[in-house]
Amino acid sequence: MIKKLALGFIALVLNNTWAGESIHWQDWSASTFADAKAQNRLILVNVGHEGCTACRFMEENTFSNPAVITLVNANFVAIQVDSEARPDIGERYSDWAWPANAFMRSDGTHVLAFAGSRRPEPYMKVLREVIDGHAAGTLSADKLAPYGAAQVAESAPFTELRDQVRALQDGVFKDKSSGVFESAEPLRHLLLRNHLYGDSNALAMAKATLDGHLQQLDPVWGGMFYASFGRWGNVAPEKRLESQAATLQAYANAYQITNESKYKGAIENVDKYLTTFLRSKQGLFFANQQDNLVSLSVAPEKVMDMDDYYALGDKERRSHGMPSIDHAIYSDVNARIILGYVMAYEATGEQRYLDTATAAAKQLLADRQTKDGWIIQFKAGDELSADERIHVLTDKPVPYLRTQAHSGLALLRLYTATGESSWRQAAVQLARGLLSTLEDPKLGGFYGGPDDGTPGRRKPLEDNAAAAQFLYLLGVLEKEDKFKVAAERAIRAAASPIAVSREGKITGSLAMALEIITAGYVELSVVGDEKDSRTQGLLKAGRNVFEPRKLVHIESTGRYPERKAPAMYICNDERCTLPIYDPAEVPVQASLFTYLAVSTKSAPSTKSAASAN
Repeated sequence: MIKKLALGFIALVLNNTWAGESIHWQDWSASTFADAKAQNRLILVNVGHEGCTACRFMEENTFSNPAVITLVNANFVAIQVDSEARPDIGERYSDWAWPANAFMRSDGTHVLAFAGSRRPEPYMKVLREVIDGHAAGTLSADKLAPYGAAQVAESAPFTELRDQVRALQDGVFKDKSSGVFESAEPLRHLLLRNHLYGDSNALAMAKATLDGHLQQLDPVWGGMFYASFGRWGNVAPEKRLESQAATLQAYANAYQITNESKYKGAIENVDKYLTTFLRSKQGLFFANQQDNLVSLSVAPEKVMDMDDYYALGDKERRSHGMPSIDHAIYSDVNARIILGYVMAYEATGEQRYLDTATAAAKQLLADRQTKDGWIIQFKAGDELSADERIHVLTDKPVPYLRTQAHSGLALLRLYTATGESSWRQAAVQLARGLLSTLEDPKLGGFYGGPDDGTPGRRKPLEDNAAAAQFLYLLGVLEKEDKFKVAAERAIRAAASPIAVSREGKITGSLAMALEIITAGYVELSVVGDEKDSRTQGLLKAGRNVFEPRKLVHIESTGRYPERKAPAMYICNDERCTLPIYDPAEVPVQASLFTYLAVSTKSAPSTKSAASAN
């Protein structure tokens, strides 16, 4: 039942039989739900992705079982979703990842969901129970069904929300001894708290987890295994692109704060892996490397266990074959990779990291940014055509919030790191596209995807938080209040008590956004001729400062007075420094914009920049 895709055939692989009879998987669409309602048929939803071992197990053992196939086709409208191609649906079912299995009545009401794979007999038991309940009319709504969009905006002060989320995040890292590593934001949040407030406990928790994740790195080929279980070294032999992005971002911040070489080594390890195994010819990155071998010299039944495989050296591994690559290229996680490489450049000063980020970003914009500004999540490529897949893919070009939020953050960071206006222009265009396509004009906040006529549309908490961080900083840079207003509305519309409670541990992006907004931006503006070496010296000094809230750029005269020599002003809504002429003073003055500095040192001058001498 493994599906081999032909280029241009992506969205059509729905009802074909591949090896005898198979489940008649349908796309997630209004017409599919309408058919289920018209026929009074139950709905089965299976959500997963190619890098998921449990998903592959279920496909090869359960969904290929003749009895399961007969039972499903006779009683259900079966929907299959690739969580990476459809991040709006993937986010909705992430509580049950992966695979997520959900059941609905014919009207789209959720009645049951469970996580993980099932063997044929246990799975058929669930199917029969749902079928019997449907026949008896006893299927009731599931209280744990994915929550919908809140109808009332959250009104609590952001500081109160921030403290609530801090407590949630502290609970995640207390006594942590293993775990999934697919997002950098929780660790970056701890490091940011240390930077802003001198929170030594947050730093200790971050370092303990960062040191633990070092044991998930492959010392031979490089790359971060996506998870460990029970103890740090007990890894799942899968390498997912989001884990590589998380490593680049988290360890870049850690290296800047601590200057410990082991954290720089993690960046180098992942870069080696990405550029050797997952980079496409065009400079973007493939989705994952799976835990199954494409055998070169050994009979399939003798292919070795993947844990044993990764214990070998390079030559020995290759003699047994190579782990297969999922050649799909998803924009949201590529944006995370781009951001990670820019952060690696900022942390280490190594130009090759910025070059990698630049090449990927240029390709992403050239191939996937639409005339309306938003970026397409997925497009079929030549390298994908030979892949054997377990999930149906759709390449319908529609805007998804996750794609726009993370692409915006990457573009904004590229501009801050380089000063190249093209990145800033692309970020503004993307922001306008985001507001015009996905924002709720009444309540605020952003839907995960466009209204496609299917039930359960909602405003994803973490994706809204990422969008809020992007729009808040862009609004500061562009002096456009509409972006900053949209950022605040996004958090208030998405951070309902039920959403925060249900997401629980998965609130790293919300934590980051709330810390940045409540502490305030740090704008480092240079007034001076861009070609003047003194101007460039000040810009470089600003870019070298570790400050996750920063915006570094050249400012035209008018807002600040023009002086005899290029000068930098560091400002936020509360205060502004006197003009800075010496690059060596930049990190000193920037450090005063933390609450730790305010409590232990004299605060920066509150004298207005316009009147400063």
